[in-house]
Amino acid sequence: MADKKTVDKVKELLSGHVYGPLKEAAEKWLAEADEKYGDKFDELKEKGSETWDKLGDLAEKYSEKSIEVTEKLSKAGDKIADGVDKFSEKAAPVVEDLKEKAAPKIDELKAKAAPKIEELKDKAAPVVDKVTENEFIKQLKAGISSLDEVIETFSKPEMKEAMGEEAAAQIKAHAEAMKAEGKTFCDCPACTKAREILRDLGVDLEEPEVAEEPEVVE
Repeated sequence: MADKKTVDKVKELLSGHVYGPLKEAAEKWLAEADEKYGDKFDELKEKGSETWDKLGDLAEKYSEKSIEVTEKLSKAGDKIADGVDKFSEKAAPVVEDLKEKAAPKIDELKAKAAPKIEELKDKAAPVVDKVTENEFIKQLKAGISSLDEVIETFSKPEMKEAMGEEAAAQIKAHAEAMKAEGKTFCDCPACTKAREILRDLGVDLEEPEVAEEPEVVE
């Protein structure tokens, strides 16, 4: 299941440095999610448009009603010249009253319809094809580094040469400190974002609980 927030997170993930297989799986997942989300959004927009059309019809009917009253007054005036002025005087405030009552009612209906359309849009979470989603989940998991992997990687001479010995040592020390706290996964922005997306997709890579040391009874 994917909602707009998850789609935005995936786009944010892709904006950074992402390794090949994860990028490919994410783009495929995103294309399918965007397509289905877009279709649903278009459907909602169409329904919203129908709502506005109905409101417009309502306004038009009120307008037609006032014209109808005016036409009847005109016909009555042709037949009863003497009484038309009195009838017009009585009918005019009724027509004005109808117009005044109709305007706020239409505004009220519009105000009620707008949040409902937004609510439906938020709930329109498209279902991404399971094959695509499963592959995306697999690659997300593969793209999250464990602290052991980070420590091993930044202990290598080639990494020290590429990043500088001091920078590599700092990252390694940070990973070792996290591991000492009982953590398992790298906390860099990319790994953190990948874990957030996994949680959105119903997969939570929980940190293992740190076992308490048993008390020593002397």
